[in-house]
Amino acid sequence: MNRARATMHKDEMKRAGAMAILLLATCASPAAVAAEPARWTIDYAASKLAFTAEQAEAQFDGSFGRFDADVRFDPAALADSRADVSIDTGSVATANKDRDGILRGAGWFESSSFPNARFTVKEFVRTNDGFEARGQLTIRTVTVPVKFVFTVAQTGNRMELHGSADLDRLAFGLGTGEWADPKAIGTKVHVDATLVGTR
Repeated sequence: MNRARATMHKDEMKRAGAMAILLLATCASPAAVAAEPARWTIDYAASKLAFTAEQAEAQFDGSFGRFDADVRFDPAALADSRADVSIDTGSVATANKDRDGILRGAGWFESSSFPNARFTVKEFVRTNDGFEARGQLTIRTVTVPVKFVFTVAQTGNRMELHGSADLDRLAFGLGTGEWADPKAIGTKVHVDATLVGTR
């Protein structure tokens, strides 16, 4: 009787061991573990974050000289792709020192208190013309959903992204008091971005 019980116990141990090995093999298989796309190494000298707006009903161009982009985008793995962009608002430049000072100051970016704006992508979607990044843009303490449409060209490991988004400055509370008048500063801001990198 004892010998039979010992034999049964050994058989149960073998089955448990086999199941454990099978479970580990399944968890470790490439299909079970999603590989995150490689991070792009951004060439900031070749990249640009620019915008177009209006003052006194006349168009002007501007840009941000400093930003940091954590991009892990692969057209073949959209579900696992992600991006997080931090923008130094104090680096805004519009070829007009007075205007730049106003944009960095109270009622606008308030760069001394809120040095960075942040765009975090929640989802990438393929479109007829390219892709759409759906995320949230935070300026100061206000967060607004933003859709950024873009295309990507790839040559070997080199990636080149071109995209744009249209924003409403009033949605972020930018420009209060006398600046809230659209005739003084237009409410619509068009953003253009170029990111060049390797992965």
